[in-house]
Amino acid sequence: MRPLLVMPPAPHAPDGAMWDCVRSDSPQSTQQSAGVPAASGNAETLLIVPAAALSWHRVSLPPGLLGRNGQARNPAKLRAVLEGLLEDQLLDEPAQLHLAVQANAGGSGALWVAACQRVWLKNTLSALTGAGHTVRRIAPEWAPSTLSDSPATLWLTGEAASAELVWTDQAGVHRRILPPGNAGPGSAPAAWPTDAAVYAEPACAALAEQLLHREVTVQHRAQRLQNCTDTDWNLAQGEFATRNAALRRAGDAALMLWQAPAWRPARWAFTLLCAVQVAGLNAQAWQARQALSSQRGAIQNVLLTTFPNTTVVVDAPLQMQRAVDALGQSSGQAQSRDLERMLEAFGALAPANGAPAAIEFIAGELRLSAFNADAEATQRLREGLQSRGYRTRLDGNALVVSP
Repeated sequence: MRPLLVMPPAPHAPDGAMWDCVRSDSPQSTQQSAGVPAASGNAETLLIVPAAALSWHRVSLPPGLLGRNGQARNPAKLRAVLEGLLEDQLLDEPAQLHLAVQANAGGSGALWVAACQRVWLKNTLSALTGAGHTVRRIAPEWAPSTLSDSPATLWLTGEAASAELVWTDQAGVHRRILPPGNAGPGSAPAAWPTDAAVYAEPACAALAEQLLHREVTVQHRAQRLQNCTDTDWNLAQGEFATRNAALRRAGDAALMLWQAPAWRPARWAFTLLCAVQVAGLNAQAWQARQALSSQRGAIQNVLLTTFPNTTVVVDAPLQMQRAVDALGQSSGQAQSRDLERMLEAFGALAPANGAPAAIEFIAGELRLSAFNADAEATQRLREGLQSRGYRTRLDGNALVVSP
């Protein structure tokens, strides 16, 4: 299931500002609400921090603060170092801000740090939790390019009368509010590459073409918010970090494999492999049923051929045994249920000190009273009688033998 995407209003947004929400059941449209959107079943929530709530800063960390995976070895020490490095760059007191370092950063060197109001972020998460959301990750609406070969990208968002120009490159995230009716050539960033990607929301696509004098790619707001799931950034660090970080990273990787377009061929191959395995198992099960049915038919055929008077076959082996016993009785031969055969088997296997005090035979069951052999001898006797087709059980100090 796709995560629920939620973007709250910026910290200084006017009263009545709307929340944006993209639900898994309608991924092509953005829903807006005056308050916290309702949770969507068991779907996890991805919180998107709007660009107006974030500031971006470039710092160089001393070696040893980050591990090879980019995680802080000592979060408290990393926080203290960041506050010292950013003290002159931040407009607010560092203690009032939440700081998050670039994902997959090396152990040292220059990297990006995102800053936002800590109280605003804390209140937003509390509101979402109170509404039943499970926030799995916190992602920025836009983030700077972290690779040297990453292309610069420009967006024009909002309405035509209040459009916002946003572009990202290796120098950071840049925003410019276009004044109504004054979107002249000077509004666009200077020396904008002609081969750079340009996107615009449908409401301001015509304004983007007029401003940049080129064709633009129309991208709905819902699709742009969904692109936030493809970033490596996760602002849930420090006090906002989820507890089971390893489990969360594994979940993120599994979600990427399940949803990322690049992995679609692998998903199709895995689905095809599962289908082939299921078909093979069904074929083997059918062959096993056919073999079992053939064996049952052969046994029934032996019964009906040997004893043609049998009219109904219920349990062929049992019916055949009873028919053989009946033939033996009619010819005067001793059967396994007769006292003579049972005593013969017992006498051949009984221990020297295991002579019973009394013998009782009723309806094919032989009861040997006061059987006082030791446990080892009794066990050997029972195993020997079982190999000859007799079942034994102990009833107090009596040994009961039956076919």
